[in-house]
Amino acid sequence: MPIKHLALDIETVPANPLSDYSKTIQQKVNEKIKQRQERNADFDYNYFASIHGDFGKIICISLGYVAEDESIRLKSLIGDDEAQLLNEFNRLIENHQGIFIHYNGLNFDIPFILQRMSHHGISLSNPRFGDLRRYSSDPHFDVMMQYYNWDMQKVLPLGILAELHGLPSPKEDLSGNEIYQAYQEGEWKRIRHYCEFDTATTLNLWWKIFQHQPAIPLEKYRFSED
Repeated sequence: MPIKHLALDIETVPANPLSDYSKTIQQKVNEKIKQRQERNADFDYNYFASIHGDFGKIICISLGYVAEDESIRLKSLIGDDEAQLLNEFNRLIENHQGIFIHYNGLNFDIPFILQRMSHHGISLSNPRFGDLRRYSSDPHFDVMMQYYNWDMQKVLPLGILAELHGLPSPKEDLSGNEIYQAYQEGEWKRIRHYCEFDTATTLNLWWKIFQHQPAIPLEKYRFSED
């Protein structure tokens, strides 16, 4: 039976140190970092590169869906070979005709994936995935945007919204700003679990809020390492 919905989340890190780029690029990047530091003193190059599709790379893509037994089934593509990871992801989504579910994915995850595909010369297998129309719920269902009616002033982080809705928190072990350190230390299992937990949380919010179903308990999360 074809899956009618597919949730996803990505984890990213800097692709290269800033010193690898030309002086012109370094100067422009440092200008952007300085501007952001006026509002966030902790904003550095690693932070900048991890959220920018031209300077970061994807190390994990987690996918999930609600199965017929109302469990959340999860799978991850993870590793240092970004091109291989993206090619495998491209193969997996090729025939998906349902919706893609994410949390702030239209602003971050989906453009980042497309930008990294472009860097590797990978042609998108499913044109629907590249349809980034806003104010739409198909093919992309951005739970954050739909829930807050596209009002960025009201938006809350995924973990906070999950807690408010009585869902298991995905932020108990790692947080987004700790991913790079975990990556440097080779903690791939922690990264995978964190990314899958975010995916499951997003899917559970969609299930509860928009499908009007009882929240799925943690014991029905089927993590790929289980």
